[in-house]
Amino acid sequence: MARTTDILRLQAHLPRHAWPVVAQWLRRNPVLVRISPPRATKLGDYRVATRTLRHRISVNEDLNRYAFLVVLVHEFAHYATFQKYRRHEPHGAEWKAEYKRLMRPFLSREVFPPDVLRALTVHLSDAPSSSCTDHDLMRVLRRYDRDPLPFLEELPNNTVFRFNGKLFVKGQQLRKRFRCRCLNNRRIYLIDPTAEVQLDRPLASRRAS
Repeated sequence: MARTTDILRLQAHLPRHAWPVVAQWLRRNPVLVRISPPRATKLGDYRVATRTLRHRISVNEDLNRYAFLVVLVHEFAHYATFQKYRRHEPHGAEWKAEYKRLMRPFLSREVFPPDVLRALTVHLSDAPSSSCTDHDLMRVLRRYDRDPLPFLEELPNNTVFRFNGKLFVKGQQLRKRFRCRCLNNRRIYLIDPTAEVQLDRPLASRRAS
């Protein structure tokens, strides 16, 4: 594992006007920021320092620069909250206050496009435990992906799709999530509507082959 943050690589993943603030954070705090290969289960994470390792933050490399910054601030807020309170709810009032405080310097049109800025303002009024559970924010951020994958909510029912290494058939929506049948093990999974999925052949054509 790298012992220092790859500054040039990190800078390339962020909006240009966001970099001075992020660089200041890194100078003042013993945090290692790692750019991670894409992960289906999370966009980023924070790990507390150990005797041999520094505080560590990771953010997925496939995020566009605006989504990357949002996730970076989210995870840095975990570090800042830990430094202040040690014991606290992972996404409780203390974390939400730190998240809002750390996001404040970026809330300008120099950093974010107007539509992302509007979505972020709403998002920060009661930030959920993960950026990806704020569906409105995720829909806006995806507009800036180069080659966006479809969201599960955009597929017709009975569409076959690939997600997290498995094949599924999309079913009915139950409250917030979709009931999907896995073709690999025949189990039922409840999948988030804004999960990014890969299209497979239609179910009818699979049966005919």
